[in-house]
Amino acid sequence: MDGIKFINSLRFKLISITIVLILFPIMLFSIVYSSLVKDIISKKYTESAVQSVYEAADNIDFILNDIREFSNALLANTDMIRALNDKNNMDAVAFRSLLRSFFTSREDIDGIYVYAGRRVYSVGVNKVAEMEDYMPIGKLSETDGEIIWINTRQEKIKILAGEFDKYYFSLGRKLIDFNTLEELGLLTVDIDEIILENSYKNLVSGDIEQIFIANKYGEIVSHPDKSKIGESIENEVYAQEILMAEKKSGHISFKDHREKKIAIYATCDVNDWKIVKIVPYWYLYKEIDEVQWKLIRVGVIYVIITSFLMLFFSIKTTEPIIKMMKLMKKTENGDLDVQIDTEGKDEIGQLGVSFNNMIAKMRCLINRLVEEERHKKELELEVLHAQINPHFLYNTLNTIRWMAKLQGAKSASNALTALIKLLMISINFGKDMISLEEEIEYVKNYILIQRLRFNERFTIHYSIDEECLSCCIPKLILQPIVENSIIYGLQEEDSEPLNIEIKAYTSQEMLVVEVSDNGPGIKSEVLKNILKSEKDANKFSTVGLNNINQRIKLSFGEAYGIKILTKENQGTNIIVELPCKGEALNRLD
Repeated sequence: MDGIKFINSLRFKLISITIVLILFPIMLFSIVYSSLVKDIISKKYTESAVQSVYEAADNIDFILNDIREFSNALLANTDMIRALNDKNNMDAVAFRSLLRSFFTSREDIDGIYVYAGRRVYSVGVNKVAEMEDYMPIGKLSETDGEIIWINTRQEKIKILAGEFDKYYFSLGRKLIDFNTLEELGLLTVDIDEIILENSYKNLVSGDIEQIFIANKYGEIVSHPDKSKIGESIENEVYAQEILMAEKKSGHISFKDHREKKIAIYATCDVNDWKIVKIVPYWYLYKEIDEVQWKLIRVGVIYVIITSFLMLFFSIKTTEPIIKMMKLMKKTENGDLDVQIDTEGKDEIGQLGVSFNNMIAKMRCLINRLVEEERHKKELELEVLHAQINPHFLYNTLNTIRWMAKLQGAKSASNALTALIKLLMISINFGKDMISLEEEIEYVKNYILIQRLRFNERFTIHYSIDEECLSCCIPKLILQPIVENSIIYGLQEEDSEPLNIEIKAYTSQEMLVVEVSDNGPGIKSEVLKNILKSEKDANKFSTVGLNNINQRIKLSFGEAYGIKILTKENQGTNIIVELPCKGEALNRLD
């Protein structure tokens, strides 16, 4: 790889791709986000804030209307009108008692004051100030009975032996007899300013935001900072536009000492008071900016990580490498005839030469291993076949010997006929695979011989699905299992009749053959070793079952073989699992 110019190297190419395909989209996204997305989110945020202030104004309207209706109830009370019409004979105690009945009916009112006959009748808190300080007699006298709202002011009240500051705003009006239109006196109703504050204080979440209520002249009538009550906002940048606004609610942007802010306002219908919320732009869009900075930080980290990954995997991420990976995948799947084009002059070209040399050596090595493995399996199958035949021939000839001795030549002839059929299938002209139907026929001939030997002491039943009969299986795998069931099921002279059942069916593309009996079962210590590769000529069960299991696994793989389900004195069930589809096993014509 020496002599490759940097301009032709993969590292240079990947650096260029990184700059074009990563940095450019991130920069474009940042520009689009700042100019479009932020404006949309800001608009929605402002609309939500305007709606919140508008709802607070509606709540204040509800409070003020309720107080106005309360004053109307006072004017409509006949006892009060009657008492005010007869000022000279008025019973002061009875009149105050009447006012107290109205006062106790409301929790949001701190005081009721009636000026009549140059006297003040009051109920509620005990104020320190003189009457002229909290009841604008001159201003109310100039009205024609309409309601006026008196600005919030600080007053001292007496509670027990102490004096405390409180802030009140008031409703004031002239008392008029609606029947005679005679002026009867003046009325003021004091309400704690905290009622106004409670209607809007949930709209701010910290000291950064400001919110207050101002009358139509710009005088503050409610503020969380009580020291600002009574101050004027006329000199503020935003004041004139808000105070003169014709819309009931809205927002304006302004700069205060070079800091951009937004003023959100809504108007109370009852008395044209304005509820105003002032928020710096940076605070209004604080969360949006945080999201934007997080995205920028994530983008920067992504660029850094991606750039390092590009450099780290530079040799494996270009188009020539992708092609090589595809060829390697074919090799992984067993195709050793692939050849990489080595025309390139860079690192990939030289790597391709090495890969081609490696594939050539692997091809030679695998061919040699395949040939050795094939020869090994042929030898193992021959040995395994040789394990069955001597045992089988020994037991069969032994049976014929006893039959000839006990029953005569005819039975011996029948047995020999069955034996010849068995041997024909066993030899089968060198074939290792036969149909299940042929294997069942082989078992039936074997059963014919064993019935003569054991004098009908056992029965056998067949439950074979038709679709299974043509399936190919290794020959001589069922007869040893049946023989095992008969020999060990009838080894005791006084044993109960033996019942054997052979079932065959398909399950999940698998041929399953079950051979079950009601014999004595297999002891647990024998079952542990029964499928181990141990040879013992005196125990057919170990040799036969292990032989069958090994033949199946050598022919089809470790996924297939036999399973043994048994309990002592409750019988045995041998399950044989074989493939029934695919190239490993085809149906006979």
